[in-house]
Amino acid sequence: MSTGKILLAVFCAAALALASCGGGGGVSVNVSVDRAKDQRTAIDRAIKAAETAVETLGEGSDEAALAAAKEAVSDAKGAVTAASALSTAEKDAYGTAIRAIERSLDAAEVIVEAALAMAAERLSMALEGTRITAISAAVTHAAAPVMSGTVPGNPATPVPGLETTAVRDSASTVDGWRRGRYTGADETAGISDTVVLFTNIEAPGAQPFSGEGGRYGTANGLDADGNLPIVGTTDATLIASSAFPTGVGIREHTAGPGGTVEVAGSFDGASGTYVCTPTSGSACTSAVRSGGGTRLLGGWKFVPAQGAQVPTPDDEYQYFGWWLRKAEGGWALGVFHDGVGSAADEFADLVALEGTATYRGPATGHFALGGQTAGEFTATATLEVNFGDNAGPGTVEGTVDDFTVGGKAMPWSVELQAAAINPGGAIAAGGNATALTYWTIDENRGASAATWSGRFHDVNEDQVPAVATGVFEAVHGDSGRMSGAFGTTLQP
Repeated sequence: MSTGKILLAVFCAAALALASCGGGGGVSVNVSVDRAKDQRTAIDRAIKAAETAVETLGEGSDEAALAAAKEAVSDAKGAVTAASALSTAEKDAYGTAIRAIERSLDAAEVIVEAALAMAAERLSMALEGTRITAISAAVTHAAAPVMSGTVPGNPATPVPGLETTAVRDSASTVDGWRRGRYTGADETAGISDTVVLFTNIEAPGAQPFSGEGGRYGTANGLDADGNLPIVGTTDATLIASSAFPTGVGIREHTAGPGGTVEVAGSFDGASGTYVCTPTSGSACTSAVRSGGGTRLLGGWKFVPAQGAQVPTPDDEYQYFGWWLRKAEGGWALGVFHDGVGSAADEFADLVALEGTATYRGPATGHFALGGQTAGEFTATATLEVNFGDNAGPGTVEGTVDDFTVGGKAMPWSVELQAAAINPGGAIAAGGNATALTYWTIDENRGASAATWSGRFHDVNEDQVPAVATGVFEAVHGDSGRMSGAFGTTLQP
């Protein structure tokens, strides 16, 4: 029986004075009718919210969803308690409805907690096993990344070009890094993937198509009128128009009243018009090119629109995060970091730098502790860099702290012991710098150690690296395992 029917049945049995039940009697109450109506509306909404929150619980629910359902039920009970304008019988009716929801919540909680315990066990096993390796991410602004990597197994499985989809309402910004949560799944194969990726990629800029500061000029083949003839050497992947085919076939374009073909489109993202004049021996055609892009034949040229601009994507950015693959045979986890556009020659003056600098930013990853507790964490990474005394490139050490799990602060910190700065910008163990990690819980420092590594990126005008990313592992006792990634920026 639905909540509404329970309420109606109890109301009619216990509160005959209510007009909705057809009772002829009356109850003398010294309260505002509008006030009672408002309280009923508030209770109805709270009960509906609780009912919906409980109904959505299942094996795939997390602790946050379970906590939200419990809070919704508590809110509904609180709304009834606070309804001073309602009779005792009416409040009892609402209480009966809420108790029915609570029974459903108790049953759902058993299912959710069992699933969470199983998930914790599988995540713990993943953290004890081999990581997903050779991870790379194709990152573009405001789009889900395309992932590649090698998933451990016997044999290991290469995963090229895994397309992902953004999880709704998962985007946020942390210390200048844009965070997104993404999924990619193949349910028929019993496999699902979750990726959390942070990046500092910026929105594309713009450059004039031609003219002063323009992307194209006579060296690119522009004619005297500023138009671009489409020839055999033209990059066909830059040609775009809804009038050109997207599948197999050759499309012949008919000339208009002026004797020319004019098709609206874009070249390299700049808006304009494709123009072609057919002749008796040469029709104006378009077709999909086997190597990608569009093949145009017949003497086409691209006429840019007035003030046309070419988008200029960010060509120097960084990213980091984690990738969790769930499969019937077991789970696999990988952490990653990388950058685009940071050439090794940017760090030619790294060895000459002297002094110290601090880098700070977000960290993310997974943990398992005690065999039954495991999950996702967020944290803050701080790196302290000593660039040395001009005799060598120096060292980096730091801390990962401010851990949060499911919105709850954790009494953890991970020490990142000294790592060496390599001339090309890499940060890793070298010489006396061991790059070991030690996990402390409630001031209890773990005796065993794991390792961490990283890389500098994107030097500023003073030749100082502006960004440092990295990954780390940590252990605590026999069952504590942690794997994470971070991105930090130079602090003023």
